[in-house]
Amino acid sequence: MNFLRDTLENGYVTRWLVSETHAEIIKATPVSIEKKSNVWEGSPAAASHENPIRTNFLEEKTRNRPPCPKFGTPRPDSTVMLNGTEHPVHVRFPFGDPVVALSGFWPVPTWISSAAYTVVTSPVAQNVIMEIGIQGGLSLWINNVLAADYRPYRRNELCKQTFATNLSAGDNQFIVAWDEFAERDTECSFSIRLFPELEELGQKVPIGNRDTEEIQKLEHAVASLAFTRNHFTEGYVSLTCAHPYDDSPFSVELTGATEENEMLGILHTVRAVFPPKTALTSLGSCETFPLGFLRFTVKTHVAGMPVTSRITMENLPSSVLPSPARTVRERKRQAFAFLAQYGEQNANRAVALLHEHGDPAEIEIILRRQIGFINRRSDCSDFYLPYFPHILRTFSSSGMIKKETLSDMKRCILDFRYWHDEPGDDAMWFYSENHALMFHVCQLICGELYPDEIFTNSGMNGRQMQEKAKKLLYEWFDAFFRNGFTEWNSPPYLPIDSLGFASLYAQTSDSRLKELARKALDYIFRLLAIHSLNGIFCTTAGRTYLKELMGNNSNCPSFINFIGYGRGNASHAGKGVVSLCFSDYEPPGEYERFHDIPEGKALLCQSTHGYQGYADIYAYKTHRYLLSTANDFRPGYRGFQEDIVHALFSATEQTWVNHPGEFATFGSARPSYWAGSGTLPRANQYKNFASIIFNIDASHPVSFTHAYLPLMEFSDWSQRGPWVFVHARNGAYGALYNSAGLVRQTFGANSDREFISFSKKSIWFIRVSDSCEFASFGEFCNALEAAPLHRDEDSSGYVFTDPRLGKLSASWTSSLTVDGTAVKYTGFTPEGTLTWEDF
Repeated sequence: MNFLRDTLENGYVTRWLVSETHAEIIKATPVSIEKKSNVWEGSPAAASHENPIRTNFLEEKTRNRPPCPKFGTPRPDSTVMLNGTEHPVHVRFPFGDPVVALSGFWPVPTWISSAAYTVVTSPVAQNVIMEIGIQGGLSLWINNVLAADYRPYRRNELCKQTFATNLSAGDNQFIVAWDEFAERDTECSFSIRLFPELEELGQKVPIGNRDTEEIQKLEHAVASLAFTRNHFTEGYVSLTCAHPYDDSPFSVELTGATEENEMLGILHTVRAVFPPKTALTSLGSCETFPLGFLRFTVKTHVAGMPVTSRITMENLPSSVLPSPARTVRERKRQAFAFLAQYGEQNANRAVALLHEHGDPAEIEIILRRQIGFINRRSDCSDFYLPYFPHILRTFSSSGMIKKETLSDMKRCILDFRYWHDEPGDDAMWFYSENHALMFHVCQLICGELYPDEIFTNSGMNGRQMQEKAKKLLYEWFDAFFRNGFTEWNSPPYLPIDSLGFASLYAQTSDSRLKELARKALDYIFRLLAIHSLNGIFCTTAGRTYLKELMGNNSNCPSFINFIGYGRGNASHAGKGVVSLCFSDYEPPGEYERFHDIPEGKALLCQSTHGYQGYADIYAYKTHRYLLSTANDFRPGYRGFQEDIVHALFSATEQTWVNHPGEFATFGSARPSYWAGSGTLPRANQYKNFASIIFNIDASHPVSFTHAYLPLMEFSDWSQRGPWVFVHARNGAYGALYNSAGLVRQTFGANSDREFISFSKKSIWFIRVSDSCEFASFGEFCNALEAAPLHRDEDSSGYVFTDPRLGKLSASWTSSLTVDGTAVKYTGFTPEGTLTWEDF
């Protein structure tokens, strides 16, 4: 038997044989949740609303620990007996990530579990302290003896506990079984960190008779893979790698899609072949790839054993994009035509196809799939159900939809669960501002469609459903116009709000609610106009994902801007777009001036968003750049999906700073590697300067912070000690500073995109400018590098004399002052206070 051998990585056991995921859909007696929810508290607070079916299920699992998985002869081509079922096992390649995860998205309640096996080697018999981290529940056997049983089952919350154990001299077999009740986004993971009493430990994983050196070469090559850039708009898609061979080609298969198409199994596959000693290869023209932010699984094989990883890129060929038409009405027609050809395979595309008189066979496939999705009460069903009343009203007699399908759509509407106080055993999420809006809108417009029919899940008729929905919607809008969005400026969820508002505006017969929906749409278009740059909406945000952060060209807000004001782009994503297109709503023309900032002018917007003044936002925008910050936002607390500080120069030229919430570059955690912060900083902004101070708890496993800065997108860049400077293609300047120094990533998917500060306590600056302040890029760099800067020895505070802005000072415990005067951040309205400034 051969082994992949390694030292422990900072004490972590990282090399494992892991089984495929054991998944069982959970059916239970439907329950109603009567507890009133405050959907304005934000998603982290909403996690307190636990599904009672989850509670009961996990209580039973806690009482009945599973037996030890049976691996037989552990090796990659063997199986393990887990939960009475035989599952194949594979070698897990860590790629620097000590956390073994099943994390992902489960639209219906599902029990997931897996087993893992490895060997820990010890030169002597000794006592060891184990730190076990778990999201879900875990049992650990060492040398066939139960060593730890730890089952906190705190949804998406990392729990840690230490255990003492004894290791024998030589080989020690570790077997892990871990599980979780998965619903929607679910983090199910474990890590084991060992602190030996005497001598250092090793780890090894069995690989049968395979060649160890050969596997290590391929592992290194796969880890090195990187697209030459993260955004493709023309030309060929190309990939780089550290070639493992001198005299033979190396190939990998990439299979992937946009997030929604991936969930549907609608995948694009391409093979990358690197000739001998060649580090670069072409995958073909970008026009041959699907549109949008694409997530690929990379796979190659060695001696029949798969080596897999993840990699992503955004693809939006400019050759397929329409030039914006002159009027809103014409751009709506363009949007329908584009979605009918390029849209994701969901109800957004189906509606576009119907309006474009598309292929009835394709419409049928999509509608049947969408009916099944909603009938299963999958999470996010409320994002698609609002299209059904429109389709049934507008296209029932068109001959484009089969009578059976129309009947099933009606049945789907009448059997749906419209709020958490109705019985259900599903995983639908009700407890956020966007989901609450969508459920209430669905209930109203479906009740209006079938006023005399009985809605089976509630037992109410359509008129009663309308009355209930109206009461809930009036309450929702009352809170909304007071608070704005708790999930402020959210690129993924602002389109969902737009979907709700536009669906309500287009379909309700209630004139008062129609007017409230119009007013809310006006608010969205004003917000987008202020916080977008050339139609691209990427700013500080209450919730975001990697696909929005690195998919600015193709995200939904860009498409909404395209329809409203002819900025941004058409794209594959139709959320928030389709309902706008079948409505007669048009945004106010007066907001267009916020898109067009004159040369030499700046627009400052200060606003307060959310329940009890949740977030204080400062945004500063000129003709060439946009800098925005959530000021003093919960410093020191665990983050979720917040983008605290963001600087934008174009759809591809941007930077932000965060503390990774996980080690996996393309993981599914919330917070993730790039989206959200494991620990929130104290961030403050004044005009075109922002500071970000981190003070990360010593126990947090991720011991660094970093900035995203894709150097290949800028026209020029340079690094001078702790400063990095970039020159944008539109003439803007940008600067990053870190008190602990910055290390440029030169390996793997983040190569030339990531600058790392290897310190848990440090100070970051972001400074943006252009020729209105500094005559040249060189002058900008020289002035900032020479500017007086004093920082505390522990990097808890600073005084920085900016060459244009004056003396700036802040610390971990105190907010920003300018020349001794505190900057006011609090007490603004959601609409914000606007100030025009001259340079």
